[in-house]
Amino acid sequence: MADLGIGAKRRGLPAPSTGGSRGLLLLCAVAVCVALAQVPAVLSAGTTQPAGTARMTASTAPAAAARPEPSRIVRWLERQDLGPSAVVVIIATLPIFELRGSIPVAILYYGMPWWQAYILSVVGNLLPIIPIILLIGPVSNFLMKRSRLWRRFFNWVFERSRRRGGDLIEKYEAIGLAIFVAIPLPVTGAWTGSMLAFLMRIRARRAFPCILAGVLTAGVVVTLVTLFGRETFRFLIKG
Repeated sequence: MADLGIGAKRRGLPAPSTGGSRGLLLLCAVAVCVALAQVPAVLSAGTTQPAGTARMTASTAPAAAARPEPSRIVRWLERQDLGPSAVVVIIATLPIFELRGSIPVAILYYGMPWWQAYILSVVGNLLPIIPIILLIGPVSNFLMKRSRLWRRFFNWVFERSRRRGGDLIEKYEAIGLAIFVAIPLPVTGAWTGSMLAFLMRIRARRAFPCILAGVLTAGVVVTLVTLFGRETFRFLIKG
């Protein structure tokens, strides 16, 4: 495997074991179950129907009649006179939501076809990645030298990122970074993966394909969970 600047081989780390592979599969299964359980509540934070929903086209009007209430972030974005596509892309760029939040909004709230929700969410999730990888080092160094508050903030962010996926990436290198981004959990994703790429000294031209593969995979998982999750969730609850 090409040298990613991680230095895992030089530190004499053992080759991935069968037990470790089973652990990764178990982690992926847990991620799918967590996402499955969260789908019915993704859009349930709101209490009123926004006025901006009048922009829905006639093709999505039947879905709008039975769609769930939007969350506060969706209502706020709609009040800025943004269309459905722009709202979905913006939600996908946010570090907390990413595409695990934008895809349910696109499909369940706006009634978009799954392929449109997938494309918009992947594009939005990838928009901040290159700037993060290229600029997080210079920006953090500049701010940390000038403010103790910024130093504490970035130390906190970097330490949390290391705890979340540092061991996985150090052990499995490029595959580990792709897997970490692909798991649709609140503590994983493209934002944290980009931070880890910087912390583990993975060059941007090597890190971006891994993050891209992870985002594409996560988009498939979240889309499938969104399409079939509600019925499965209700079945599990009734059972």
